[in-house]
Amino acid sequence: MRLARPRAARERESTVTLINIVFLMLIFFLVAGTLTPPLDGEVTLISTTDAERSEPPGALFVTRDGALRVKGAEVDAAGFVAQRRAQSEAPDSETLEITVAADRDLPASRLVDIVGALKAAGASKISIITERAGQ
Repeated sequence: MRLARPRAARERESTVTLINIVFLMLIFFLVAGTLTPPLDGEVTLISTTDAERSEPPGALFVTRDGALRVKGAEVDAAGFVAQRRAQSEAPDSETLEITVAADRDLPASRLVDIVGALKAAGASKISIITERAGQ
């Protein structure tokens, strides 16, 4: 008569399979993580933390009260879009890009209303300028 081996010894799983899977995952993440080439070791990138702020050319500025300004003069949405269309190289073109620089204290609902007014006046693409937070 033969004695049966203990159940734990029969069903013990091999750790080699687990090691192979972990190794393959390691290789995968090493390859997938090198999508961008490394920077040249002899190049130090320019830092802009102390750079002077400059006004974006042709931008529509919105004050915290919701007033629209261009180069210090107050304008309305329709007048600004008409002026930009007239200054455009192709005034008959359907694409007119407007750049908006809004005050950070402007309520979001007011900014949405201004963007809607610019769209209604004929602007086809509206970009909002933001400031990257210091790191």
